[in-house]
Amino acid sequence: MKNLLKLLMLFTIGIAFVGCSSLRTVSDVDKDVNLSVYKTYNFYDKGLEKIRLNNLDKRRLMAAVETEMNLKGFTKADKPDMLVNLVVVARERADIYDSGFYGGLGWGWGGRWGWGFGGPWGGPAYVNQYQEGTIIIDFLDPAKKILFWHGRGAGFNLDNFAKREERLQQGVGEILKQYPNNGVTAK
Repeated sequence: MKNLLKLLMLFTIGIAFVGCSSLRTVSDVDKDVNLSVYKTYNFYDKGLEKIRLNNLDKRRLMAAVETEMNLKGFTKADKPDMLVNLVVVARERADIYDSGFYGGLGWGWGGRWGWGFGGPWGGPAYVNQYQEGTIIIDFLDPAKKILFWHGRGAGFNLDNFAKREERLQQGVGEILKQYPNNGVTAK
């Protein structure tokens, strides 16, 4: 019975971690802008200076954006049609997992067989503290000085270093997947 409860608790914690690992993405586009005129890009330097990531992660994030932009058919240029602004916002998160009430079939008071429930005092609680990051990708028109597309992905665990490069690439891919197809042909 104890082993079953431990397995159930581990399963519940595993499901909770899987549920917390997905990136929540949203985007917004200026409907009055003709997206087909944008074929080249480069990074907005003033925005890069303000990113609060270490240099390794900053380069990883930029490489992930470059990869996705190239897959979408855009070309990096010195005098681009659009600038890519990157922002990373972090906040402290604490997830608490409590095993809660115990229950199930078993022997009860007076030697009776049946359903029973225990109290919350029976199981340990687990706390997972980490920095949750939100990655923001904005597309700016340098000639018109306007923002014409905004994409955001929230829920990136900044304290998890396992497969960090792959997770950044996947996260940027999920965000940029929301950019409307603008007629630029993929290479």
